[in-house]
Amino acid sequence: MNIVNNLYSDGIYSQFYKGTEPLKTYGSYDGAGKKDTLVKYEFSTTDAQGNKIMDPMSKEEALKAMEDVRSQYGDNVLLVFSGDGLSALAESIKAQSKKNGMELTEEEKAIRAQQQAEFEKCIVHMENTHRLIIPNIQTNAKLYDSLENADEEVIKASNGIIRNYLMPSNIGEMSETQRREMIAFGLEEAKYLAENYLDEEHGRDFLSAMEMIAKYGLNGTVSENGKVTYHVEKGPMVGAPDDYVSAQDIIKEKAPDLYLEMQDLNRRIIKGETGWGRRFIELQNRINQVLNTKSSPGLTYYEESASKYKNWKNQMAKTELPSVFQNVQYQDFQLFTTSLQKQSSLSNTWINDQVNRMVKWLTESV
Repeated sequence: MNIVNNLYSDGIYSQFYKGTEPLKTYGSYDGAGKKDTLVKYEFSTTDAQGNKIMDPMSKEEALKAMEDVRSQYGDNVLLVFSGDGLSALAESIKAQSKKNGMELTEEEKAIRAQQQAEFEKCIVHMENTHRLIIPNIQTNAKLYDSLENADEEVIKASNGIIRNYLMPSNIGEMSETQRREMIAFGLEEAKYLAENYLDEEHGRDFLSAMEMIAKYGLNGTVSENGKVTYHVEKGPMVGAPDDYVSAQDIIKEKAPDLYLEMQDLNRRIIKGETGWGRRFIELQNRINQVLNTKSSPGLTYYEESASKYKNWKNQMAKTELPSVFQNVQYQDFQLFTTSLQKQSSLSNTWINDQVNRMVKWLTESV
């Protein structure tokens, strides 16, 4: 395993420590006994900025890391582990459970299922909890501005909705109808968050952002093996006019060598180097030449890029959100779950499981 700074051989886990809080007595923790403190660790392969910090751990490495962490705490502490770095352990647990299930008696299966349930809800949660970055700058800003005062659990639930329902990377064998209905379901979960966890203004902006993300999802292209590809334009900076185009992005795409020269000059200027005035003017002239190069009849690279974004934005505006669920109740999870059932091709079991999944996002800080 390649780990930055040889982290595990030094026995140092502070980089993955995510905080301590009094143990909340939600339903899933009723059997926690005298445990009164919740301690969270997130073993993820990248940091919040997307920089790689480690490779995924093997099953053996993950178990050793968890045991090393446990040894530092007393009996009153409940440890919760998360992060995509534990993926090998998660897959091993699933595979072993499936294998054992074929060899056990019904009574042994029931005992094993109960043990597995306790393990899942009290020890390890494998879902990656990193914040998503929406490719469109304005949508990304609107989403996280609407969540600026929200609890971290709400932010993570929002990311879970996007990752699993609005813009999943793989839908398996779902039909196109089921995929659209799943996106509609994700929007209903977003409405639940807005109704129960955000004030009116932030809730309105949150739903606006999530509906736009749903449109990105609806325009995704599904391959034969269920993988979904999304085309989301970066767009102008927040506050910039719609016809604004990043000259830097155009140069990076159309003239990569010139882009590298720009980056090098910027570094020299930041370092305080002098005598770069003539070089700056020369580069600027070359940049203007690229921007004004015509790639199609009557359109320069700059105009072509602006037109491309305008067409994409119009396509998103014309995309209609699916109208699947009616008269949904948002007062509590039970009413919410019940009111969603029997309105789509999605099974009641699937809906129950997904709502329970959101309960965990909101109550277990996974």
